[in-house]
Amino acid sequence: MKPIPLTLQTLYADLAQQVATASADEATVVAKTEKGIRYLRLQRWIGGSRVFEHLGRADDPVVMARAETARREMLRRDERRKLVSALSKMLTSPTATLGKVLDAVAAAGLFRNGAVLVGTAAYQCYPPLVGHMLPSVTLMTQDADLATADLALAGDVVGRTLQTILAQADSSFAGVPGLDPRSPPSRFRSNNGFLVDLLTPQRRRTDTNPMPLKNLSAGAVPLQHLDWLMHEPVPALVLHGAGVAVTVPQPARFAVHKLILAQKRPATDRIKRTKDLLQAASLIQALEAQNPYELEDALASARARGKSGWAEPLARSLKEIARIP
Repeated sequence: MKPIPLTLQTLYADLAQQVATASADEATVVAKTEKGIRYLRLQRWIGGSRVFEHLGRADDPVVMARAETARREMLRRDERRKLVSALSKMLTSPTATLGKVLDAVAAAGLFRNGAVLVGTAAYQCYPPLVGHMLPSVTLMTQDADLATADLALAGDVVGRTLQTILAQADSSFAGVPGLDPRSPPSRFRSNNGFLVDLLTPQRRRTDTNPMPLKNLSAGAVPLQHLDWLMHEPVPALVLHGAGVAVTVPQPARFAVHKLILAQKRPATDRIKRTKDLLQAASLIQALEAQNPYELEDALASARARGKSGWAEPLARSLKEIARIP
């Protein structure tokens, strides 16, 4: 695999820090006159939707100060957008739909309140984190998997449903009914077929499926091994718009989790199983060059969890990827 130059990794890291610390006042100032009085409001694009925030009379000193702050912050946002555009030509960037979905989810505060991006959408974030370009065939996805260990996921997302959040990316998103129509949906689909799935760690065999996420009017599918995957996740940057701050699993844990998952796929999931192994193999190769001890620690941690559900599937997958050309 092709190494990513250190200068490019540094530029990415600097941009990620800028996005993580960006002001909430980044917005375009819009004036509107009603009955002879001039009012100001802030206009923001979230996902694919335009959102307005009313400020007040244009002659109010407090409103004028807030508007001036917004104008300054927008200059910084415009600079970030240029950097994102430049980096997107050299690093992995999401499809427009995935970018809008993650922008809407991030703006709603889900990542700040404990949600973790998993699956191939997370894998797309790893090249700058592991210092190597990853094979393009392993990067393709038409879905986004969001995991949370906290079923009371709240904070600044209270009062909003997941469907209303996703609607800011695409108004056609709707919950997909499960086997029990009384259960909240854990999967949401747009008219173009893009899927968003909610997941949560399985705590006991009697966990209901899906587990209710009441604050989002949604459910989450309980899965084994997910708590281990989500342990001490890391920040990452999605190269969309002016940059989207997300949280993803540690790259080494992601690779090891894929090794285990590949052995647990049913025979009918041959394509997904192959993709699991290819993603794991690519990350392992990059980590062996960039941070071998992180990989060793993740393997040791997983093996210590048990034999039949952890160490044995790991051993089988490691043998398989050794044969991948």
